[in-house]
Amino acid sequence: MLLEDKTKRGLEIREHIIDNTSGIEYENGMIHDMDGVGHKVVIRSYFPKEKHSLETVIKIAEDIEAKYKSIREMTCPDDIT
Repeated sequence: MLLEDKTKRGLEIREHIIDNTSGIEYENGMIHDMDGVGHKVVIRSYFPKEKHSLETVIKIAEDIEAKYKSIREMTCPDDIT
């Protein structure tokens, strides 16, 4: 299964990580806040179907969204609705 954050389209892939324990492959990029601080963000995650259920993928997607929300609150507090 593939989990892709389409809001990160065009973001350069800076890292390709494979978690040997879970078998999940991650493609990460970097976004910078107004202070120039870089934040690693997941662009795509590849989940082996035989090891991960759809519910697991949804839980991870929700965790990633919570992380992005906290980054947005720090970098663009006026844009949060």
